Amino acid sequence: MWLSEETPTTMTRAPATIAALRQVLADRFPSTEPASVAGDVLPTGWTFLDELGGGLPKGALTELTCTAPSGGFQLLLGLLLREMRAQNQRVALVDAADGFDPGSWPADWLEHLVWVRAQGLPQAMQVADLLARDANFGLLVLDLSRTSPRELNRLPSAQWYRLQRAVEHTGAPLLVATPASAVPSAGLRLNLERSHALESMQEPRLALAAGLPATVQRQRRQAAFA
Repeated sequence: MWLSEETPTTMTRAPATIAALRQVLADRFPSTEPASVAGDVLPTGWTFLDELGGGLPKGALTELTCTAPSGGFQLLLGLLLREMRAQNQRVALVDAADGFDPGSWPADWLEHLVWVRAQGLPQAMQVADLLARDANFGLLVLDLSRTSPRELNRLPSAQWYRLQRAVEHTGAPLLVATPASAVPSAGLRLNLERSHALESMQEPRLALAAGLPATVQRQRRQAAFA
C-alpha cells in the first residue's frame, strides 16, 4: 500500500498497518463535523450524471460498472479530479490494482488528492472503510475495476453496508468502480458499456469524459437526487 505525502507524483511508502495509516490521516487532516446532506448531490462535470440528477448523491454509494474494455473510467476520474480541484475539496482514491496514472493529468488537479495504492481487494476494502469515516474528504473513489468479479462476489455483503453507514455519517459520496455488479448497498448503479473507438483518441480527453454514455441499472429512492 502506498500513500502520497505531498502530491500523487511524489510517493513514499505508507505505514504498514491500517492503524498507522489512521494516525497519519488524523495528523494531516484534523477531523471536521459532517454537514447535513440529505438529498444533496455533488456536481461532477459528467454531462450524463449531472443531467440525470445534478451529480453524485452525497452520503451514499454509487456503483459504476465498467463492463466494456476502454469504457472511459479513467477519463471520468480525471474529470472528477478537475471538478473537485475547482470546488477546493479533497479527494481520496483507493486504487486496488495500481490503475491510476497521475502523469496523464495536470499536476494542479492532483493537489487535493490522497492516492492510496492498495495491495489487492482485502486491503483496499480496509482502507476505504477507514477513509469513509473521515469527514475531510469531499469525494471518495474506490477503484476495483480491475478486480475479478469472482473475488468481488466473495466479499460479505456486510462490508458494503458498513461502508454505506460510514458515508451516511460523513456525508461524502462514494463512487465504487467495478467490472460487474457487485455492491448490494449501492443506491445508484450506472454502467459504462461502450468501448471507445481508436479514432476517438484524437478528441480532447475532457470532452470525451464529459460526454461518456452510460445506462442506469439501479436508482433507489433513498439515493434519489434533489
